[in-house]
Amino acid sequence: MSQVTLHDVAMASGVSAQTVSRVINQRPDVSEATRAHVWKTIRRLGYKPNMLARGLVSQRSAVLGIITLPLNDQFRAEIITGLEKEARTLGYACQISYTNSDASDLHELIYSMLGRQVDGIVMLTPRQFADPELSVDIPIVTLAHKLDNQRAINVDVDNVDGAYQAMRYLLALGHRAIGQIVGSRDWTPAADRLEGAKRALAEYHVELSARYMVECREWSFQDGYDAARDLLTASPEITALFCHTDWMAAGAYRALRELKRRVPEDVSVVGYDDLPICQFIDPPLTSVRQPSQGLGQLLAHLVITAIERTAPLRQDMLVPAELVVRGSASAPPVVR
Repeated sequence: MSQVTLHDVAMASGVSAQTVSRVINQRPDVSEATRAHVWKTIRRLGYKPNMLARGLVSQRSAVLGIITLPLNDQFRAEIITGLEKEARTLGYACQISYTNSDASDLHELIYSMLGRQVDGIVMLTPRQFADPELSVDIPIVTLAHKLDNQRAINVDVDNVDGAYQAMRYLLALGHRAIGQIVGSRDWTPAADRLEGAKRALAEYHVELSARYMVECREWSFQDGYDAARDLLTASPEITALFCHTDWMAAGAYRALRELKRRVPEDVSVVGYDDLPICQFIDPPLTSVRQPSQGLGQLLAHLVITAIERTAPLRQDMLVPAELVVRGSASAPPVVR
């Protein structure tokens, strides 16, 4: 039996070969009815697109490389979900590689991906490496990791303003003894969030006290729990906690329960990321929203647009953050 071709699918579907090609490439300019009909025909005939041949003709692989730290937090996982979904819609597949915090490992991964002929790279590595210069001639989109490269598009959430909003909200409620549970300051987002908190404190003429701050190696539940216990044990006068991730805030909730401190009656808590968990813990957590899946879709759109434009597209972009107020913060006891 001869191999089924794209033209066989077109004839059996009653559409043009170009329409079948657009369906296979998941282009948006095809009606849902036609798309469903063509895919039904593809399955019935057992047609298998020759991706290698298509790549030889177009000089593209239609593959994106994604470099990320291990997926140990929901925020990064949701970014990749949104990225992969948008890439698939635009006709691209994704190849994911995991990196440690070593610059040589990052360079090795990038050049390995170039050897596999990816069309573009998305980097989700928030640590700022010592050598940001890379000689790469395909588009690279980064999140929270600025690269000095003519084909780089550097994207970040405005963490300075996001943290400023969170800290200013607590200050406006009347809090002055505010503990902070922060990430490692060699991560760009952690350093930016601390800077935003500092700006809000300065605006209210409140000094940033080292006694009220714990720096954690990871942005995790356990680190939030340990840091909150340490802060409240050493400084029981603290009336609010600004946790630089929601998982840290969830850990702080547990520590506060064990210390018999109520949220928000005794200690207010504000998180960062606005993960789904915020709506389901008690009380619901006030948090700074980062549009995780939307951010992933943006990264995919940017890198694919750069690939199909072919011209250099150096760009730096800040995505706004938004404070979402729920039930975890109120005025401190002395103000009420």
